[in-house]
Amino acid sequence: MQLCPHCGYDNYEGVVFCEKCGIALVPVPLATRQFIDEDAHTGTDRLGSDGVLILQVGAEDAPIMVQVKEELVLGRLSAHDGGITYINLTAYGAADRGVSRRHARLLRDGSAIYLMDLNSTNGTHLNGDPLPSGVEQRIRDGDEIMLGRLKVYVYFKA
Repeated sequence: MQLCPHCGYDNYEGVVFCEKCGIALVPVPLATRQFIDEDAHTGTDRLGSDGVLILQVGAEDAPIMVQVKEELVLGRLSAHDGGITYINLTAYGAADRGVSRRHARLLRDGSAIYLMDLNSTNGTHLNGDPLPSGVEQRIRDGDEIMLGRLKVYVYFKA
């Protein structure tokens, strides 16, 4: 058995993504790519068949890899309930950068991923544009999300 470092769930040996929260349990190979591309965001808007998102938080070396089953909540909480994965961004200075406890969510609809601000105090921006609270916006590979003042790049694993 292997214990998930994110949610504490005891998974069977050999499982790549936690069966409870979807976080990668082992290093997952990435295609060679430049993570931060300041040019136009022209990436695909179709998530790969394995449903894996790569979240590059700020200038951190190691991205967060998560298999999105239904939805993913970004913020400063760490809980797992009803198929929803909560990504706790506290370790990335989220509190000091204005990230709410339940700041935004990423919702999977087939091969599409949508971003929605959850009425956060300091707002959410997608590629520099403010995202009104409660409005779902489809995201693309390489998009930049600002949660308060915390920058997160989203990549779709091919």
